[in-house]
Amino acid sequence: MKTLDKIPTSKIGRTTELVKTGAKIGANYLKYYSKKAVNPSMDRSSLDEDNATDIYDGLKSLKGSALKVAQMLSMDKSLLPGAYVEKFSLAQFSVPPLSAPLVRKTFKKYQGAYPEDIYDTFSKDSVNAASIGQVHKASLDGKELAVKIQYPGVAESIGSDLAMVKPIAIKMFNLKGDDSKRYFAEVEDKLTEETDYTLEVKQSMEITEACSHIPNLRFPKYYPELSSKRIITMDWMTGQHLSEFAKTDFSAETGNK
Repeated sequence: MKTLDKIPTSKIGRTTELVKTGAKIGANYLKYYSKKAVNPSMDRSSLDEDNATDIYDGLKSLKGSALKVAQMLSMDKSLLPGAYVEKFSLAQFSVPPLSAPLVRKTFKKYQGAYPEDIYDTFSKDSVNAASIGQVHKASLDGKELAVKIQYPGVAESIGSDLAMVKPIAIKMFNLKGDDSKRYFAEVEDKLTEETDYTLEVKQSMEITEACSHIPNLRFPKYYPELSSKRIITMDWMTGQHLSEFAKTDFSAETGNK
């Protein structure tokens, strides 16, 4: 049996965060059933919205594979109620960023130098943060670059994160026995693959070449010499997330294109 002093502090913190989230969900159910006792016709929409917000807030503070599971669940719109899909999809691009000292430490470990020694300019603050990594803007030799940095410890914590999140996901989203085993086995395989940035660069370059003939589709150029197992450097591409574009007033022609 493990004693408390042998458990990594980060693991204790992650478990505590999930316990807090579980308590909030319990309170949401109590509130919902209290209201439903007064109004029997009340639907679950308010409960789903409260639970989705509390679960997402808890997972986004953990980042890593726990949050990635939420993102992957959100992609299967037949699996979750709409409130969860909408909230969990934020994991693709709206997460609290990593601190500047940890960014520099990650560069020193995997690139052998600090970012200011590699690039002409490097933004101290991230311009976007998602479930397992964040993006900084940089420049080198007149080129604008996007630099993706993986959060420390993500790859190493996949197994323990899934062990914590799995019971919650099974209960909350009514995932069945054999289906849940297959689902989480696939999630673990994909997460392990996704944390290997060297593999991501290789696959991205292959996809870019294979799809280069498709009109209206642009890819960034990747720079293997400025990338590593936990860092990716590519061309900066100016654009708008699809969910934000969908809120704008665009013509039918533009929408179809």
